[in-house]
Amino acid sequence: MRIPWRIRIFFLLVFIFSFLNTCFAGNSKQSDKDALINCFLKNLYNFSFRTADSMVVVMNESGIDNSTLLIIRANLSWWKLLSGDDVAMNLRTCDSLLHESINLGSKIKKQNINSLLNIIYSYSLKARLENFKGNKLKSLIYFYKSITFINECLDIPEKDEKLNLVLGLYFYFMDYIENEYFLVNTIFFSFPKGDKKRGLMYLHGCSLSDNEVVRTETNYFLLKIYAYTEKDYSMAYQNALALTQQHPDNLVYNLEQFSLLLKMKKDIEAKSFQKKLITNILSANNLNRNQKNHFIYQLGELAKTAVKE
Repeated sequence: MRIPWRIRIFFLLVFIFSFLNTCFAGNSKQSDKDALINCFLKNLYNFSFRTADSMVVVMNESGIDNSTLLIIRANLSWWKLLSGDDVAMNLRTCDSLLHESINLGSKIKKQNINSLLNIIYSYSLKARLENFKGNKLKSLIYFYKSITFINECLDIPEKDEKLNLVLGLYFYFMDYIENEYFLVNTIFFSFPKGDKKRGLMYLHGCSLSDNEVVRTETNYFLLKIYAYTEKDYSMAYQNALALTQQHPDNLVYNLEQFSLLLKMKKDIEAKSFQKKLITNILSANNLNRNQKNHFIYQLGELAKTAVKE
């Protein structure tokens, strides 16, 4: 049985926009460890997977807590999965690491902001992973579980940028769900109401952050929000530009920019961008053959979809 298009879009909006990298917590006082994590994430954004692999080895000996290490390794597998590299193996690895992270986080009796952010991330990425595998019901269950922990963050008096990013997404998408998906909304009736304006205020604030990781993540989420729910392609394109200028080798971000050019009917610019991107993909030293084929295929599919529209 086919899932109604509105429900399919719901899963796209909620689970594909589930929380990403900045939810790695760790102790903010441990600046050396934070610097290691930020450097690792920048290498992921830049598709420097070999360097990221090496950094995982270093971080295993750095004293970073096990929960954060599990999330780091899961995130590496997830980005490799998105790049088309050994999809089956990275899918299994990411799934196994997230189960371990969730089990570890669930045993913590007294949650603090760091442990809360870690388990929110684990449940959210698990929801996204199940959605990737086509398990819509499981995806919804894990997303619901992540929301229960986000709810615990609402009354924390000390807010930081990572928490503001999570809260911004919560307020925006809860408001969206309340207005667009009545049946699904009944599942979340016991949680605090959403507020789009408040959510966007948090997110735009985070997009100006001095922290490159927070800024990158926020621009990605704002791109998705403006492109797929607000349908403001010009605003989304500004976020795409910010991402590709900051991380020109990130082909996921480049595909988003190409898709937006197509949506805005800028055919000449889109063709030029596509040609340049194909050249960059084929000559990239940081990609294997499977990854190159994956992104060439994705480019073609986006172009074909645009023609049909």
